[in-house]
Amino acid sequence: MALAALAGALHGACFAPLAVWPLGFVALAPLVAATRGRRAAAGLGLGWVAGTIAPAIAVVPWVAAATHDYFTQGSLGAVLFAFAVTQVMGALPAAAFGVALTRLAVLPSVSVRVLGAAACWTALELARARLFGAPWDLLAHALYAHPLWIQPAELGGAFLVSFVLAAAAAAAGEAVVAPRAERLRALALGAALLALDAGYGAFRLHAVPDDGGAMMRVALVQGNAPNAWRLDVARAEDALHIFVETTRRTAPLRPDLVVWPENAVSFLLAPNPQLGRAVTEVLGADGPPLVVGGPRYAPAGDGRVQFFNSAYLLSPGGDPLAFYDKRRLVPFAEYAPIARLPGLGWRFDAPGEYTPGIVPTVFTRPDRFGVLICFEAIYPELARDLVRAGARLLVNVSNDAWFGSSAGLEQHFAATVFRAVETRRAVARATNTGITGVVGPSGRIVARFPTHVRDAWVVSVPLRDEMTPYDRWGDGFAQLASGAAMLALVAARGKSGPSAQRRARSPRPSPSAAREFA
Repeated sequence: MALAALAGALHGACFAPLAVWPLGFVALAPLVAATRGRRAAAGLGLGWVAGTIAPAIAVVPWVAAATHDYFTQGSLGAVLFAFAVTQVMGALPAAAFGVALTRLAVLPSVSVRVLGAAACWTALELARARLFGAPWDLLAHALYAHPLWIQPAELGGAFLVSFVLAAAAAAAGEAVVAPRAERLRALALGAALLALDAGYGAFRLHAVPDDGGAMMRVALVQGNAPNAWRLDVARAEDALHIFVETTRRTAPLRPDLVVWPENAVSFLLAPNPQLGRAVTEVLGADGPPLVVGGPRYAPAGDGRVQFFNSAYLLSPGGDPLAFYDKRRLVPFAEYAPIARLPGLGWRFDAPGEYTPGIVPTVFTRPDRFGVLICFEAIYPELARDLVRAGARLLVNVSNDAWFGSSAGLEQHFAATVFRAVETRRAVARATNTGITGVVGPSGRIVARFPTHVRDAWVVSVPLRDEMTPYDRWGDGFAQLASGAAMLALVAARGKSGPSAQRRARSPRPSPSAAREFA
């Protein structure tokens, strides 16, 4: 139990707010030790312990805070909801991983056990992303600020980086609990994988520039408008005035494109011409186009309409040139997967308040770029769709004000960094309160601006056309890893002889094992 708790603590500490990123290389090692020689039921429980503690450190505090503010819940209800979400998204996959470790322990080769553990972890991250729609705080995300280690994402996405980290941790765990003759082989395998990762990273960082070639000057406007204004019709004009006046500061720098964040205007554009007039007044007739987030509606037949969370491209005259409808909606916030939950007053009473978009729109002025709205940036397949449709730049517009100053800001930004490496496209990010900035095609954070201030910044971002292996093949590596995990578990099931059982049971972690890992 102590080892499982230690694994959860190390895992949670990888991410903001603690952000002790080197722990990502060993976070899972205590769980490997804890499950050695245990039955599947014990592995399930130990994995559950680790998977409960990790998000309790990194995720529960900001989810509870956002739930309290956004859904106007009491403190107890907000905390209970946060724990319920993380039980499904964190504890359940970790419990399954604990079971897998107990099965893999009977395999005779330490190298197969290490790689099998990494494959199982990768498969579970993929399942969490695809089945639950929650690729948040993947193990790889702990390294977002250290581009040397994340370059393989252009080959297999964040899942490939997670695989390397999980393998390194499994090797460290085997070095403690494997038979003495196998410990050096485990460490050698882990070191070799890390050396390959770092070597590839150094090579690609040298080869992928963040400047040169075609460039676009983008104005990122951070209005820092109070959320209460954005939900109050009487204050809509005040919020619009904030963004107009903040944008005015960029005019002398002559940007090619101006970007406002998600829902910068909270009213429908068609029946409210004041936006068009304000845009014309601040940008001028020969000024740049403007990306602005706001709601959109469209007839749905029988006198009904559908509402979309959209990003518009407006001409300098304020006329809509094109729009993009958000394709991945936030559960409970933009649609209700559960219409009513007793005791919790969700903002929406029934599913379908917003309708998801279906088209990966690529805007063509002043050049080809695609938009990811808010937490769409955590989904690599959405960025990949835009690049395959011809986008030379990715723009992320978001309102992270609901995170306040919590770790949610940093964790959201961390996922965004991987979209740049996977696609080799710069990501220009404009938010209401932060984190506003630019990630270069190399994955380096080339610009990062203060949070919770009202300002605008003009940055030069590169435009790129090349296609990466990840652009072409998507999550092919993660799918192969999932297949390998299944094969390893099937092979382990066939190892039921006495010698295999002895190998699984001996040696068990000593009472001092937790201290060794600490």
